[in-house]
Amino acid sequence: MGKPPTIRDVAARAGVSVATASNVVNGNRPVGEESRRRVLEAVADLGYRVDRAASALRGASTRLVGMVVPDVTNVFFASLVQAVEALAERDGYDLLLASTSEDAAIEKRRIDALIGRRLDGLIAVPASDVSMAALGAHGLRLPPTVLLDRGADSPEFDTVRADCETGGYEAVRHLIGLGHRDIAVLTHSQHLRNLAERIAGCRRALAEAGLDGRERLVFGGHDLENLRSAIETELSRPAPPTAIFALTNVCALAALKAARDLGLEIPDDVSIVGFDDFDWMLALRPYLTTVAQPVDGFAASAWTLLTRRMGGDAATPPERVLLACALKVRESTGPVRAKLKAAAKAH
Repeated sequence: MGKPPTIRDVAARAGVSVATASNVVNGNRPVGEESRRRVLEAVADLGYRVDRAASALRGASTRLVGMVVPDVTNVFFASLVQAVEALAERDGYDLLLASTSEDAAIEKRRIDALIGRRLDGLIAVPASDVSMAALGAHGLRLPPTVLLDRGADSPEFDTVRADCETGGYEAVRHLIGLGHRDIAVLTHSQHLRNLAERIAGCRRALAEAGLDGRERLVFGGHDLENLRSAIETELSRPAPPTAIFALTNVCALAALKAARDLGLEIPDDVSIVGFDDFDWMLALRPYLTTVAQPVDGFAASAWTLLTRRMGGDAATPPERVLLACALKVRESTGPVRAKLKAAAKAH
């Protein structure tokens, strides 16, 4: 078996200096597009592999970025990972992924393990709004880090999140415009800021319509079956809600399942609005009315912030990026029927 190719072999094949080849491979300094292309072609042709451990010991870039999410099986987080990974691949980075099961203690262990790989940077959807800020108190020295979706109150980090309050407001204002006055709000909890903001937007819309305090908050935890059971109980009451605002894609799936299990027609018997927008929402009839979050915008903003920090910008104060949501009206919402309106008034 021959010796593995060296950076000198790559430079010779590409017709560039060893320094230029090293800058392309390790990301130390910008390189012209043509030279970069030739070096990357030489790397592929020769099968050259970077010794990341040696690079880390020399203080060079490892071209590794970590990403931490609460639940990799959740389509929202999985979509974020896919979008970030595409950007990392485009720029010559490998992405290391860890899932925390919504648990701050697991999150600490996962991030500690990732840091041991000498990451150039980290993108995190925290287990809670305060868990990442607490890591510094535990002595963890984080690489350049951007928080995504959660943790907006952590002053030491760049953050990217959606305008969830306006998203919640638009969703419930849409339902009120259809005549709904008795609206159940299905959520995992109200402890995360993004969920609390959606509830706040809901309450603002109700208050503007003279319906202060009329929302029914329904808590079901993070498990789909528990969420389904919780909203099914609400729909089985003598005076059930005429509409459901489901605060996540998992909550929306639970609401749809509960309505179907009870034999309810959507939207004739109950209207449903979700949050997030994914392919499955257009695979079932009726198509789901929902508040779409900008997944690609999340990834692009987070990656831009992270690459700037990885490039050495430590002087700029942490940025707060707030992205707009968009209400997509489809088939799962409709005018409240007369008998449902009478029941809601009685309630």
